[in-house]
Amino acid sequence: MNRKVLLVDDDVNLLESFRRQLRKKAEIVTAEGSKAGIEAAARQGPFAVVISDYNMPGMNGVDMLRVIRHGSPDTVRVLLTGHADLEIAIQAVNEGNIFRLLTKPCPPETIEKVLDDAFHHFDLITAERELLEKTLTGSVAVLCDLISLVKPDVFGRVSRILPYLRGVGKRLADPRPWETETAAMLSVVGFITLPDSLINKVEKGKPLAEGELQQFLGHPAFGARLVAKIPRMERIAAIVAYQEKYYEGGGVPKDDLKGDQIPLGARILKGVVDFDILLANGMPKGEAITKLDRRKGVYDPAVVAALAEVIKEQARYSLQKVHLHSLSPGMIMAEDLYGVRGTETILLIAKGRELNDTVIEYLIDNARTIKINQPVAVIEPISA
Repeated sequence: MNRKVLLVDDDVNLLESFRRQLRKKAEIVTAEGSKAGIEAAARQGPFAVVISDYNMPGMNGVDMLRVIRHGSPDTVRVLLTGHADLEIAIQAVNEGNIFRLLTKPCPPETIEKVLDDAFHHFDLITAERELLEKTLTGSVAVLCDLISLVKPDVFGRVSRILPYLRGVGKRLADPRPWETETAAMLSVVGFITLPDSLINKVEKGKPLAEGELQQFLGHPAFGARLVAKIPRMERIAAIVAYQEKYYEGGGVPKDDLKGDQIPLGARILKGVVDFDILLANGMPKGEAITKLDRRKGVYDPAVVAALAEVIKEQARYSLQKVHLHSLSPGMIMAEDLYGVRGTETILLIAKGRELNDTVIEYLIDNARTIKINQPVAVIEPISA
């Protein structure tokens, strides 16, 4: 449990007084002035709470707390101010998401009570994040594993695009990469409404008849409605809904959003999915990037440029053949893997699928009742 507190003030005596007063309640770090406070937050953080004076030379406390918030958004921020600064400070609090405003001099019992409240608030924030990033991520992973087993050919695309999606997101400073990646994993949920013949045409880049096109364009809305039923997934549902939206405003959904108004995750997803379709149909990576760039108005130019950088710097791969019991998470299927049961041939895992523990266990279990030719071809990324 994080109980680290950063105290920032240009008054050394006051800092020492606070340290003595609060040392039994928390691990105390002090910093003399705003510059030292920012450096302490970066080097010794993360802190559960930062308590700062408002009136300091160089940078006031509100601006300093804003900088710290950017690097550590969960840290609870408390501001101390003199009466002369009160009106300015109140305005700053209203605009700066500061947890508490205390006036100086502050009685010991008051600051201790505020510190207890701040710790409680920090625990709530971190508990919510743990819920989202662990419990919810686990639930999404189970759902995705089920989709991959029902429609392995479709879900194979998700594994292929994730390295591109992560690379593009990093270069564009995606503020919510977890949401973008989760949306990519759930972007094919709507495919369960589409017939295999239509999915096959889409994956092969074949032209669709008008009725087929309308049916295909309905899948993002269907998928988004399902995803939106999961608590705290509203932004992820929006990415799923806008994955077929053109940068200039065309595509679906048919609304007025265009350009940077479209969720960044959806813009990234649109670019990397169409790039993957081109690659899956034999087009070299350089030509695929050029083709995306020439489709003016369809893709965010920044996404295409970032994708080109990812291609230049992407990892090399080692191709090898291994038996099922030698498979390990992170390996990628180098070819479609089929099983034979009697006279029936079954696609188990599609080419490009990244393996995890669930998929490996699924293959080993099936090998007991289905004939699977071994060894299987896999690739492993190697840092360039």
